[in-house]
Amino acid sequence: MDFNFKYVIIGAGSAGSVIANRLSENPKNSVCLIEAGPRDSLPQIKMPLAASSLFKNKKYGWCDESVPQSKLLNRTINSPRGKTLGGSSSINGMVYIRGQQEDYNSWLDGKFGWDYHSLLPYFISLENNQDLVDQYHGNFGPLWVETFKGSLPASNLFMQACANYGLQHNQDFNGENQEGYGLYQTNIKNGQRFSAADAFLRPIQERPNLTILTKAHVNKLIIHKGTAVGVEITHKKTNQVITSNKDIILSAGAFNSPKILMLSGIGNYEELEKHSITGVRDLPGVGKNLKDHLTVNLSVLLKDHHQTFKEKMNFLSSIKELSRYLFANKGLYTYPAADVGVFFKSSLDKERPDAQVHFAPGAGKYHKNGKMSPESGITASVTILRPKSSGSVAIASANPKDAPLIDPNYLSADEDLVDLRNAIKITREILSSSPIKEEMIREILPGEDIQTDNALDQFIQQTGLSVYHPVGTCKMGFDEMSVVDNYLKVWGIKNLRVADLSIAPDIISGNTNALGNVIGAKCADAILKAN
Repeated sequence: MDFNFKYVIIGAGSAGSVIANRLSENPKNSVCLIEAGPRDSLPQIKMPLAASSLFKNKKYGWCDESVPQSKLLNRTINSPRGKTLGGSSSINGMVYIRGQQEDYNSWLDGKFGWDYHSLLPYFISLENNQDLVDQYHGNFGPLWVETFKGSLPASNLFMQACANYGLQHNQDFNGENQEGYGLYQTNIKNGQRFSAADAFLRPIQERPNLTILTKAHVNKLIIHKGTAVGVEITHKKTNQVITSNKDIILSAGAFNSPKILMLSGIGNYEELEKHSITGVRDLPGVGKNLKDHLTVNLSVLLKDHHQTFKEKMNFLSSIKELSRYLFANKGLYTYPAADVGVFFKSSLDKERPDAQVHFAPGAGKYHKNGKMSPESGITASVTILRPKSSGSVAIASANPKDAPLIDPNYLSADEDLVDLRNAIKITREILSSSPIKEEMIREILPGEDIQTDNALDQFIQQTGLSVYHPVGTCKMGFDEMSVVDNYLKVWGIKNLRVADLSIAPDIISGNTNALGNVIGAKCADAILKAN
């Protein structure tokens, strides 16, 4: 294997896969894509309903946990990230959401090409939408997007309740307006997950100028006189150095990108000194500004059978459904993490939607051993979209194999708790609207005895979980806490860029994977124009 390349990309996830695709289009560009995990050959990766089974798979995921969260009863929160080709797009819920126009217009004061109207052409060019043909969507790009069409009857019951509550139907959360209820668009093709690897790597993996290196753990960047010149990796139990004579692009995600920078001497000098790491560039913002979405599940039991996951999961039905999937890619196992979505305002004083529901036609009872028994019910997972709470990622030691210290600092801003409580109240009202109320046996989460604000707050603290949307830890901008500029170049280090969701100045209003693809495309454009 050649150990010197023009471009080296660290991380084959939602952004890194796009960058590798774009930079290797020119056969004169030698490109090395480094991925810590194996190839995405596990059958469960392709099966949409199996997504959650991958969260604790240490071979294909990082299996990160947060530090104890003081506002969540000192619980640690599961924060899974993908470790395979496709990165987190190979283990996520496959929901395709872009966020709201105002999200991007607030970045960098709406300047420097990161406003909504500047980013929209990127979303369009990457997209191969099977259902929507208008000025907001693309139909010829590499990324398959389709509206989920296999909903169970309980999902339709929920949508009728949304309508009866007074919400507007929205067939396109990625169009002019996000507010309302409707079916999610997903990255599922022919009943199978369509990840960033499927879209951007699989079609080009035979390019002779592209080297895809899997099971290669990055230890640190090599910086010489203020220039990034190489990457030290552990591959096949030996340490090796991959060098670059142009750009090194760090696309390892909101947890591992700041970790690698800090291990390389780029970060807050005082924090690096604690681990005897020699400082190369004092950037106090590395690892700061961590934002994530916190969610709470609301569930009710239904009288009517044959319309939820439970009825499809008994012995005979599950065999039938598995056969449908294996032989026709249809049925229960093609389900994304959520098929129905709702975007709404948690209170009258909000100017735009600030809450989201991920709905699934299933419910479950959790036991002390952590296992869940399915029940005949439905679940609406509620989150607030633009939390004020901000946390951090730090290194535990100078050992590259040690997991980072992840502290989302959930609910540290009092406003977040109030907004989430209000969003739960509204979602409960939807779940008690016709026709659900006629079919409901009882509410199991939070439970009918949880009514006061104080009781709801305790419920949030006891059960709140991550929606797995971490961003912001290598923030783009021009202040002293910024890590990269508008071209995604690391401040003060030549030939080094960061391109993943860590560069987002703030979290967006919704699921983040589609933005990861766009960040990759923007970075590739900047590199190609510069070179």
